[in-house]
Amino acid sequence: MTIYMGQNAIKAFSARAAGQPYSLTVLNEHSKWQQFALYQTIPQIIGPSVAPSSLAWMVGGAAAGSATQPSMSSFNWTIDYAATVGHIQQLGSAGSPRSFMTSSTTGVMIDTQNTVPVTYQGPFPNGAPGFPEGPTDGVKGLIVVKADSTIPDTLVQASKNTYLNVGIAMAGKPTIAVQLEPGITYQFTPKPKYYILAGAFVEGQVIDTATSSAAYEVSFTGVTDVAVRFTQQNQFMPA
Repeated sequence: MTIYMGQNAIKAFSARAAGQPYSLTVLNEHSKWQQFALYQTIPQIIGPSVAPSSLAWMVGGAAAGSATQPSMSSFNWTIDYAATVGHIQQLGSAGSPRSFMTSSTTGVMIDTQNTVPVTYQGPFPNGAPGFPEGPTDGVKGLIVVKADSTIPDTLVQASKNTYLNVGIAMAGKPTIAVQLEPGITYQFTPKPKYYILAGAFVEGQVIDTATSSAAYEVSFTGVTDVAVRFTQQNQFMPA
C-alpha cells in the first residue's frame, strides 16, 4: 500500500508506469482517515449447498484529505490464481471478526493445471485440510477442487465448531470461500467482479450482506488502471 497527499497524489497517479497489470487508486477527499477493503465476487460456484462468502481481499488506508488536497491509497495486483483451504470460525466479534484462516494453498491456472484434490490430514479438529497432489489439467475456464471422503461432514464440523472452507485466492490472498464437504467437486468460474468498501476490516474477513450493501463496484472493462474518489459524503465516485 502506498499513501500520498495533496497534489503529490494526483501527480503520482498520473505518472504511474503502465506496466502494472491491475491497479485501483482511491483518492480520499474525506476530512478523516479512512480504511478501505477491496473484495471480489464471482459469477458462479457449482458444488456447494450454501452460498460462498466474499472475503476482504486487500485492505488499505488513506490519511485525511479534501477535494483539493486528497490523500491516496493504491491497490496493485496481477491475476494469478490459487486454490485454498482453511476454516472460518462460527462466531466473530469486533476484536476478532469472522475471517478465513488459510491452511494450505496451491497455484493453479485457468485453461491448464486447474484441477486439484483436497483431503483432510490428521485427527479432526486438530488436523488440517490440504492438497495431497499438484494440479492436473481439467475443464478449460474453471478452477476445480475435488474433496475426498476424508473431509469431515457438516454435522461433525458443527459438533466441533470448526467450519472447513475451500476457495480461491488471487495474488496470494484469499478472495472467496465456501464450506468444504466430503465427496463434492467444486467448480469456480474465475471471472471476478471487484468492489470497494470503507470501514474497519482485516484481510480475509467475511463480508456480510449488511456491509456489502454499501459497496461500490469497480469496473475494469477495457482498462487495467482505475481511480475512484471517496467524498466527504462517504460515497465513492469516479475520479
